[in-house]
Amino acid sequence: MKRKPFKYPPHTPAKLTALRESALAEPPPVSHINIRAAKDQLSSLLEEAAKGNEIIITSDGLPKAKLGPVNMKRNRFHVDWELLRSMPVTPGPTAEAILREERDGRP
Repeated sequence: MKRKPFKYPPHTPAKLTALRESALAEPPPVSHINIRAAKDQLSSLLEEAAKGNEIIITSDGLPKAKLGPVNMKRNRFHVDWELLRSMPVTPGPTAEAILREERDGRP
């Protein structure tokens, strides 16, 4: 089997970084869709919005709503070790004692 020669030369690292930078610089395209088509394609539109694309839903040619990604930032939980060390440790009943007390209290 004869192979066809490759049409385009391979990208150099400089070209690849330039392509990546230009892709990051451009905002994702905004697409417009009619409300009736949006009803039929809602799940695929939500997937597109989750990827970062904005979708404008129109009715009679006028924009009515916009779907876009949700950027939820979660705060990390930080433990205040100094506060925990400063709290007094009071011995309480053991787990065995608590279970025994509950079992003995049952009818």
